[in-house]
Amino acid sequence: MKKTVILLIVAVVIVTLGMVSCKKKEEHKKTYYELVVGRWRTHDGGHYEVYYAGGTGKMWDPADDVQEDEADTFDWSIDENNKTMTQIIHFQGGQGNVPQYCNIITLDESTFTYNNEGWRAAITLVKVF
Repeated sequence: MKKTVILLIVAVVIVTLGMVSCKKKEEHKKTYYELVVGRWRTHDGGHYEVYYAGGTGKMWDPADDVQEDEADTFDWSIDENNKTMTQIIHFQGGQGNVPQYCNIITLDESTFTYNNEGWRAAITLVKVF
């Protein structure tokens, strides 16, 4: 009887340890801030945006014969709770600083879609790896 109880306890311990070791580690869910950092472009390559971790970035349109070294710069911030992004664009053409307020529609590892009620409707970007 004593031997049976000991074997039963050992079996329970082994099964418990097996279940604990097989349990998936909780994955870190990336924030919008973490996801947006990087180089993005439209599907056709006509527009690029780069978001740097420090809250700055740049955008340019090769389709309009503007290259990266001629890019307009911007400062950006994201409100995670409201799923919104603000860009303050510093146009090189002397147009000053133009704020752009956007609603984030999709933002994951590979796709970034946002809309703007101002000068641009919706734009979809894909991550350039």
